[in-house]
Amino acid sequence: MEKFFKQFFSMKMMTLGMFVFLIAIGAATFYESAYDIQTARLLIYNALWFEILLVYLGIGLIANIFEQKMYRREKASVLAFHLSFIVILIGSWTTRYVSFDGLMLIREGEKSNFIYSSDPYLWLKVNDGKLQYTESRKVFMSEITNNHFEMDVEFPNHPSPISIEYVDFQKKVIDSLVINDSIKGMALDIITDGMKSNYLTPNGFVMVGDVAISFEKKDAMPGIQITEKNGKILLTSKFPLKYLPMAEMQKARQSGAPIPEEKYEHVPIDSTVEFKTTTLYLVNNQQFVFKQAIPNAKVVKLPSGKKNVGSDFLIIKVSDGKYSEIVELEGGMSAIPSHTTFQLNGLTYEMEYGSMKIDLPFYIACNDFQLDKYPGSETASSFASEVSVIDEEMKHTHNQRIFMNNVMDYRGYRFFQSAYDLDDPRTPENEEGTRLSVNHDWWGTNITYVGYLLMSIGMLLSLFSPNSRFKEL
Repeated sequence: MEKFFKQFFSMKMMTLGMFVFLIAIGAATFYESAYDIQTARLLIYNALWFEILLVYLGIGLIANIFEQKMYRREKASVLAFHLSFIVILIGSWTTRYVSFDGLMLIREGEKSNFIYSSDPYLWLKVNDGKLQYTESRKVFMSEITNNHFEMDVEFPNHPSPISIEYVDFQKKVIDSLVINDSIKGMALDIITDGMKSNYLTPNGFVMVGDVAISFEKKDAMPGIQITEKNGKILLTSKFPLKYLPMAEMQKARQSGAPIPEEKYEHVPIDSTVEFKTTTLYLVNNQQFVFKQAIPNAKVVKLPSGKKNVGSDFLIIKVSDGKYSEIVELEGGMSAIPSHTTFQLNGLTYEMEYGSMKIDLPFYIACNDFQLDKYPGSETASSFASEVSVIDEEMKHTHNQRIFMNNVMDYRGYRFFQSAYDLDDPRTPENEEGTRLSVNHDWWGTNITYVGYLLMSIGMLLSLFSPNSRFKEL
């Protein structure tokens, strides 16, 4: 056994281990560049074999310290080098399993005490009106890996078992209109936000401000419901609605005069009227136009082909006894998830896939966000945030300015100025604010710094070693 351990942790095996480590790091860099960080984590960084490799290298370094008797004075420099790598490995382990990071969004004039995690989570909440069950699980997804998982939900006093099973993962997809003679049904082209087309298909909906416009949707939210009957497209609104023919709108534009209220046709709440094309509709100070009905068409999700365009979707199957539901969850890594609610077998489900809220023990207030642009351009030259730390627990408050390369540290958290949000003049709310990257890795960072310090000491001691070539010179 002793002979086996000597051979297993010999310098030749350790060299082979380091060679495998370097190849793995190179492969991880390739996967991250070609796909994304999730793929690199699944195949390399978070893989069991990679963790075993790091443990092997750590044990091998310790074994070599005793095998080569590096604790002797004349080998102090080599001992410092070995200890530095061991400490750096411990720091990396701490960063992996103890630390976390995320994004803090703060509107100007407001404060916040939570961040959105960088890692994606599947969040679930089930309730029957009296009892509830909540669970969250970190889930990394990639388009080239086996993402399959299953979750069992033990809801109290429920007669049938509940399970959640992976179905599919779609990376950076966008809604695309497909027209084919074999497709039964139609899509409605609804123009919002000036000139943006929204293709609405049966059982779908689109938001116009805070009003939902649905088409042949059974469980539609209160809003504007569109139905088809005897070849006609009909509209029913739960909100005050008025419309104006585009011909009248064009006349008003040519004359420059404001449109008198009597030109508008008003639709009484809960009444059903024909949904007319080339007509301007107004609801809750928001405008939309029904451009056309497109026969033999449907909306499908197709890859955008770009890393920064589109959304990630996790498709899962929720089974409850003989009942089941296919659920699409929009979100992903570093994305604020869309909230999905549905009912199945007497239970109400709430689900999210994406960043999870992590509470902080203090508040950060954005007093002022400052954005400078290059002259004659809309490109930002610099941006900064004037913030206040409000810590009621520690009875501490202070102001600080955060900008590029000027980081704020407080209670083990580091705040970096990463991005910003601009105000939308079309909405009454003030949406201008700052985006701060937040990192909580005090132990991992400082342990790693100790490792770097030991490495520097080893380099310094090697200059004064009896066998040092620098000394011979």
